[in-house]
Amino acid sequence: MNIERQINEFVLPGDTIALSSLPSPLDSSNSVTLGPGLHYDKHTGAFTSHSCGHIREPSSLIYYIDGHRPAVSSLTSGDLVLGIVVRRQLESLLVDIGYNELASLSLYDFEGATKRTKPNVDRGDIIYGRLKIDGECQPQIICINEDGKADGMGILSEHGYVFDIPVDVANDLIEHNNLLEELGNEMPYEIAIGANGRVWVKATTTRTMIALRKVLLERAKNKMDINQLKTLFAQSLVS
Repeated sequence: MNIERQINEFVLPGDTIALSSLPSPLDSSNSVTLGPGLHYDKHTGAFTSHSCGHIREPSSLIYYIDGHRPAVSSLTSGDLVLGIVVRRQLESLLVDIGYNELASLSLYDFEGATKRTKPNVDRGDIIYGRLKIDGECQPQIICINEDGKADGMGILSEHGYVFDIPVDVANDLIEHNNLLEELGNEMPYEIAIGANGRVWVKATTTRTMIALRKVLLERAKNKMDINQLKTLFAQSLVS
């Protein structure tokens, strides 16, 4: 499949894009410029998507994925983020965190990981980790603290539910979790919130997870107070 037949096509994370006949981004002369959603693997020479959307070519040798992505340009080192694994390599993972480039995650940056006992993780898995950004280098994620402990980070259960909320709301919930504690008193659940605007929740019923999503999205839209949100949560559990 050539590049003309790829332009404007809809792609999913991990899809290979037929740009291999074009100059490599590593070639300083007449090179391809990749915008948000696209990644070049220098080892395989392959171009892949790490977001959902349509391939766009606004001008010659410039490509990006046109799709909904949260504004995460304000991410800094130390932020907790939720990512989706788009590829497993020999000793590392490539993870979509909604950034303009895939983040790398070493398979040794999990609690208890060794050469013989690497974690069982693959494409599509949800990762909760801490971000490391070092200048112009590829962003990295780690899933252990300074003591080598997971401290709540790592691979999240596939039975959870992932959705997006505005980045400012996500950061506010991370810093002020009184709403989450109040809702937890009504119905137990697990939750992980990333500074990149992604939320993962797990509860005993699908209805509870949907009710949590509804409450957090409503909070983002209408700035309801805690009592109003608790009432909405209770109504959503029975409606």
